[in-house]
Amino acid sequence: MAQPGLHPPIRPRPSIAQKTAYAVNQIGVNILWQAFNAVAVYDYVAYHGVSAVRLSSGLIVYGVLNALFNLVAGHVSDRTRTRFGRRIPYVAVATVPYAVCFALLFSPPRFTENGLVLYFMAMTFLFDLAFTFTALNANALYPEMYPDPRDRAYVSALQQVFGILGLIAGVALSKSLGQALGWARMAWLFAAVAAGSIYVSLLGSFETGDPGEPFSWREAVRETFRNPAFIRYVIASFLVQFTTTLFTTASSFYTSYVVRLTPLQNSLFLGGIFVVAMPVAFVWARAAIRYGASRCAMVAIAMYACVEALLLVDRSPASVLVTGLCLGVPVAGFMVLLNMLLAEVIDLDASRTGRRREGMYLGVNGCIVRLGLSLQYAVMAVFFAVSGYRSGAAMQPPSAVEGFRILLGLVPALFLAGAWISMRAYQRWRTA
Repeated sequence: MAQPGLHPPIRPRPSIAQKTAYAVNQIGVNILWQAFNAVAVYDYVAYHGVSAVRLSSGLIVYGVLNALFNLVAGHVSDRTRTRFGRRIPYVAVATVPYAVCFALLFSPPRFTENGLVLYFMAMTFLFDLAFTFTALNANALYPEMYPDPRDRAYVSALQQVFGILGLIAGVALSKSLGQALGWARMAWLFAAVAAGSIYVSLLGSFETGDPGEPFSWREAVRETFRNPAFIRYVIASFLVQFTTTLFTTASSFYTSYVVRLTPLQNSLFLGGIFVVAMPVAFVWARAAIRYGASRCAMVAIAMYACVEALLLVDRSPASVLVTGLCLGVPVAGFMVLLNMLLAEVIDLDASRTGRRREGMYLGVNGCIVRLGLSLQYAVMAVFFAVSGYRSGAAMQPPSAVEGFRILLGLVPALFLAGAWISMRAYQRWRTA
């Protein structure tokens, strides 16, 4: 007897135009989220006089709720049944509040400081709730729409190219445009770009087949963590994303105190990573088709550890810039391959349970990754405590300078070793 949801009606293979249209959603997903992370707190602290401690304390507590949003959104999405599908209605409906709440966040009324803190937290809650339902459901379409490995590899590479464009705009342009145009105008401009790109992506989106009878909440969580492929994948994914986040956070200290870079050189250092990553994403996609996504992921993990180790010995701005360019190669691998591997895990689960549960897997993965970011803060806190780092000082003691070298050049290798072992276990299990 055929299992429901595993044999959808045969459809014509999506055209390049459809694939491109679908991948465009990554501009909308990334531009607002990255801009929020880059300048939201800065705007309220620097321009509205709100206490950074109060906002940061609220965001730490909010981080737990933020992680749980992913679980709830994923499960609700999997259980939804409408004539328009499970995912597309959420993308179509949640995009408007996602964009509007972002714009309103940067357009606060004239409140007292207490009122501004409450307004910030309320708008952040609404923005992130809408973001979760928009991004999770947009990404949940990918494994179902593209079961063919070649299509998956190509679309994943396209997604990363558009995602990088959104990331660069959100990080690099949000502050300069906010200061030049005003924060509210910048926010409404970004909101319009995000909403437009997401609605364009619906032109290339579709859903296929009967997804099967949905699980209850308890059954969904139990079956997710009973999937050995997912456990191996999520451990590797968590460790990889922890190291890349640690790099993002600690690199500004490295380029301020270890090898000093000018603002232009610092932009070239970080921007060079993504400039290299965009074309190299297609190389990783082709390699994944030929050698398998898990094998390629192991290569990318080893490569990233080796390249970051160069930060132990870099002594000049030129060598740091070259290291940044080299980092773009494995970073592109992570961006393409983690998407493909999670889609593979979802396919394996569908074969085992007879149900397609993209929402729950994306939700659990997002929850674990977001909760895991607290590990980064713990590592940074320990480092500051033991290295002799002096907050606000123009010059740091030798112990702190060497500590930053170790933090970026050696510590990631320890976590990446765990990621490589977990991915190797996944690859062996997959081929057994």
